[in-house]
Amino acid sequence: MDEIVNPNRYLERMSKPLQEKLKVAKFIPEGTKTVLDVGCADGTVTLALAEMYPEIKFVGIDLNKEFIEDAKIKAAGKTNVSFENVYLRERLSNPERFDVVLFCSVLHEFYSYGEGISTVVKALADAHEILKKNGRLIIRDMILYDYAGKSQLWVKEMKEKVTVKGEIAHLLADFETIFGETVSVKQLNHFLLKYMYGDNWEREGRENYVPVSFEEYDQIFKLLGMMVLFQRSSTIPYLKEKWRTDFGFADSELESFRSTGIIAAKKL
Repeated sequence: MDEIVNPNRYLERMSKPLQEKLKVAKFIPEGTKTVLDVGCADGTVTLALAEMYPEIKFVGIDLNKEFIEDAKIKAAGKTNVSFENVYLRERLSNPERFDVVLFCSVLHEFYSYGEGISTVVKALADAHEILKKNGRLIIRDMILYDYAGKSQLWVKEMKEKVTVKGEIAHLLADFETIFGETVSVKQLNHFLLKYMYGDNWEREGRENYVPVSFEEYDQIFKLLGMMVLFQRSSTIPYLKEKWRTDFGFADSELESFRSTGIIAAKKL
């Protein structure tokens, strides 16, 4: 993974939508005893969930050693949560299996800093292996449907509203050199999810936020023999209001964009 230039700013940004991220809690089934949080960063989400469910044992793993050290400090004195600086695949050699494996806002990074879709498939296959029978895999990330990638003429009008905001026009131009011309809802939606991170653009601008569609996840779960229990896309209210304020988008236009996807699947 590329080095994070400003780790504190990165963690602050990751923790801001905490209440939104904690909506994954509703998909943790009754009777769960163990949860593995993959890509936990400094443990903000893991620790919040551990406080919500004191009867459940949580294990958070991340590749960033400094983040894990921070998480361990925050977890001092807590008996139902621990953190490890390991790869998910390394965890397979441990005989412990989990009732739930959680990927919260991290699989797009597996894609961007790994080998694309193959890295995502490997991660989900490893998660499948580390789950107990009937265990649940939960994904929260930026996920769109395939149809959002089709060219739409009206997207040009919305793009013009974005480029009028001169201070970010250069970001859009750079974005298009990486991801192609913005002619679809998916492309514009993708840009709208990242333009506010200009202070860390060297990293964020090149990261693919929406690399895997709902349909592709469906195919992966089918190959793994898993049953999809739930999937939904939505928009965080804060972002909807920001897009309305920054670009003058009407409510009818905002309905075309999404910020968050949640998928829950069961190991059979």
